[in-house]
Amino acid sequence: MQPSSETQTRPIATVNLSSFINKPGQLLPDPSQLQAGRALVGALHDLGFVQITGHGISQQEIDEVLAWNKALFDLPYADKMKAPHPPGPIPHRGYSGIGKEKVYSQADVQARSDEGDIGQSLRKISDFKESYEIGSELDPVQQNIWLPENILPNFRNYMTTLYEKLSRVSEMILHAIGIGLGLEGPAYESLMKLISGRHCQLRLLHYPAISKEKLQDELLARLPAHQDWGTFTILFQDHQGGLELKDPANQVFLRAEPQDGACILNIGDMLQRFSNDYFISAVHTVSVPSPDTVPPTGIPSRYSVPFFICPDYSHTVSTLPEFTTETNPSKYTPVRFDQYGSMISQYQYQEE
Repeated sequence: MQPSSETQTRPIATVNLSSFINKPGQLLPDPSQLQAGRALVGALHDLGFVQITGHGISQQEIDEVLAWNKALFDLPYADKMKAPHPPGPIPHRGYSGIGKEKVYSQADVQARSDEGDIGQSLRKISDFKESYEIGSELDPVQQNIWLPENILPNFRNYMTTLYEKLSRVSEMILHAIGIGLGLEGPAYESLMKLISGRHCQLRLLHYPAISKEKLQDELLARLPAHQDWGTFTILFQDHQGGLELKDPANQVFLRAEPQDGACILNIGDMLQRFSNDYFISAVHTVSVPSPDTVPPTGIPSRYSVPFFICPDYSHTVSTLPEFTTETNPSKYTPVRFDQYGSMISQYQYQEE
């Protein structure tokens, strides 16, 4: 079983960024922006994650996104497989059926370092979820894999537009982080290179309902505890909730309760390396509860939509000098994002 937070020791902070809406790239912040930026940075420094409101996506739009998500996964399996994810981890595009992808942490890999086939060992417990991966239509490295238009009319157009909007929202959020940190000039420009409009990733996720009997008879996971390897991730979830994030101070998992109009932001590895651990890459999970705590009706379905913010594939991420001192030198060597991602994701998919 995955960790589950029986006790939540403190709430996850909520920060309103509405003062940044329709003011892209404004380097001289007004007082409300400065206050919001500092609150955002403070929350992320404290926990590595935060709830954000006032980001420019209304609750009506969130509901529409989740409705498209459900419509996709309600399709017959044969139809979904008309846009199949390739057998390996790259390109990370198209539809993955239940159990095809395996999410894991580097601690999971290290614990199996003496085993002959690490990939197979990680898959002894399958991830009970299905997903659909979408990138920019301008991505030169990973091309999208779309369903035929007649299978789900307007799906491609809607998701392409959504990707572009979430990319703009994410750039605004990164700008707010820069304002909160007080970065200017080359330091601010280095921060903003941690997002590339053509190299982010939109993911549609469905965690199917699980019966009590299935929980009792099989070893299952929904989303094992792990960290994201990009800059940061924003996530929209349905009213079922289920996401839990680890408090770095006491290692307790806190429940990210659904909040109208809010998205959840969690720090990824690139921003941790860039900030020399000022921001910590957040460990998070969607846990499967113990069978004896599950009602006879089982666990209901869950839908969520994460958007992963990433730099250009060839971008080298280095620790910003502003985050180092003589007594706190850089903990990380520079790393190319594509090379780092290939190393982290090598067991995510198994060649068929």
